[in-house]
Amino acid sequence: MTNVAILDYGSGNIASLFSAFKKIKANPYLASTTNDLERANALVLPGVGHFGYASENLNISGLRESLINLIKKGIPTLGICLGFQLLTKSSEESVDSTGLEILPLRTIHLKPVDCLSYKVPHVGWNSIDDSNQSSKLLKNISSKRKIFYYSNAYGVLPSQEFDSMQAIYIHEKPFVGIVEYKNVFGVQFHPEKSRKQGLQLLKNFLEN
Repeated sequence: MTNVAILDYGSGNIASLFSAFKKIKANPYLASTTNDLERANALVLPGVGHFGYASENLNISGLRESLINLIKKGIPTLGICLGFQLLTKSSEESVDSTGLEILPLRTIHLKPVDCLSYKVPHVGWNSIDDSNQSSKLLKNISSKRKIFYYSNAYGVLPSQEFDSMQAIYIHEKPFVGIVEYKNVFGVQFHPEKSRKQGLQLLKNFLEN
C-alpha cells in the first residue's frame, strides 16, 4: 500500500482528500514533521488555505527544506489548488511570501474584465484542454470526462519558456489546470471533489 504524506500547513479540512486516497487503496496520513516525511512514497500538498499562511507554516515547522530535498530526489509530488500554487515562485495573494520555487511559474489574482460571465472566486465545474499534449494524469480519462471541480481566486499563468506539460483551462483567459514536470505534478482543481475522473487522476499520479 502506497504511503501518501499529506502536508500539514494549516490548510483546513482535508477529510475528502483522505477519503479519496483510501478509495484507491492508498494509505494517506498527515505529515507535520520532517520525520513524518521519511516513510512517504508520495507527497501531496493539499489545496485549501492562504498562500502566505501556508508558506510561513512550512518555514516554522521546518518542512520546507525537507520537502524541497525530497522533491529534488525524485519522490512523486502532487500539488492541489493552493498546493500547486505553493510549488510556483510567488503568488499575488501574499507578495511578501515565496513559494517553493520548484516550478518557474507565477500565480496571479483572477481579474476578469467580464465580471458577469466570469466570477471570482472561480467555483464549479470547468473543462481542461490537453489536446496538444499527452498528460500522464489524464490517462484513461475520456474526453467527455475531462471536467473537474475548481474553487480558486488565484491562477497560475502558462509559460512557453518552461519545458513541461501544461494543460489549460479557461476563465476568460488561459490558466494552467495541470502541469507535469519530471516527478512533480500540479492541478488547479480538486480531484478529490471531481467524481470518478478525479479518483482516476489520483490513481494515475500514484502509478507514475
